[in-house]
Amino acid sequence: MDIRPLNATTPGPQGLDALAATATSAVTQETAPAQAATPPLEPAVKLDIAPTGDKARYIQDPDTSAIVFQVVDPNSGNVVEQLPSETALRNRAYDAARESHAAAGNLSRIA
Repeated sequence: MDIRPLNATTPGPQGLDALAATATSAVTQETAPAQAATPPLEPAVKLDIAPTGDKARYIQDPDTSAIVFQVVDPNSGNVVEQLPSETALRNRAYDAARESHAAAGNLSRIA
């Protein structure tokens, strides 16, 4: 077994300075060139009400105070389409009622 003296460390940055020097000298990865112009994407949802002659309107739901978009048949007055749906509005009203009931249960009745 040979015991050799350690060589003196090479002069240069030490510790955090060495990390910064390595980070700045690292080669950055170039991004790929942009692809040729692609045509714009079509919207995910289309609602075309013009061909049928239906009328569109916005109303405010009395239970949830949410704005509701409706497409109404002008002849019969029936709602053809509605966003958000009737089920979604019922669920929102139920959740709001449940939250207000839970908040009322946490109040102290002692004055």
